[in-house]
Amino acid sequence: MAGVSPTAEGADVVHSTPTVLPTALAEVPASTVTTSLPIPAQEAQLLTTPLTTTVVSGPEADQDLSPALTIVPPTLPSFTPEQRWRMQQENRTVFEIPQTYVAHSQSKLWWYDPINQQHVLLGAFSGPFVAQASFYLPVKDNSEALEVPYEINQQYGLTALSPALVERMRAAGYTTWVETYVLVSSDIERLNTS
Repeated sequence: MAGVSPTAEGADVVHSTPTVLPTALAEVPASTVTTSLPIPAQEAQLLTTPLTTTVVSGPEADQDLSPALTIVPPTLPSFTPEQRWRMQQENRTVFEIPQTYVAHSQSKLWWYDPINQQHVLLGAFSGPFVAQASFYLPVKDNSEALEVPYEINQQYGLTALSPALVERMRAAGYTTWVETYVLVSSDIERLNTS
């Protein structure tokens, strides 16, 4: 059975749900439940408005009847790989002369890939290394870091970088040397040069 209920806004809503009771409630007679949900008059009108469709055939069908929409994206500044690398660094301080440090335990040597905008782990090393600047890295919890020039596949025992990684460095414009970094920790000590 179907029930018709007027709503407060004046639209009629028809709902019919037969009730099926579990056997535990067999003594309660089954009945038809009529539910009325309030639907605003504007929405009820949309539900009852017939949909009209126009089919175009012939030469007119090949014409694009929709208005042309042109989206012009904003012009973004283009940055060199070095500029992108520098944007990763905060409070960069260049040393007057390169400073020698020693990593007393395994320290990670990182490279920022400016094309793919990723910080890439090159490997770990221990022992002396040269730094040319210090800075802070916001993406690494604002950790202090030392900028380390690295001769690709020649220094710090890191002489077997994957060909794919070397190709990424070349794509960013680095063929022989690349600026890498080490995060400062208690295991890294500056050696006295005097």
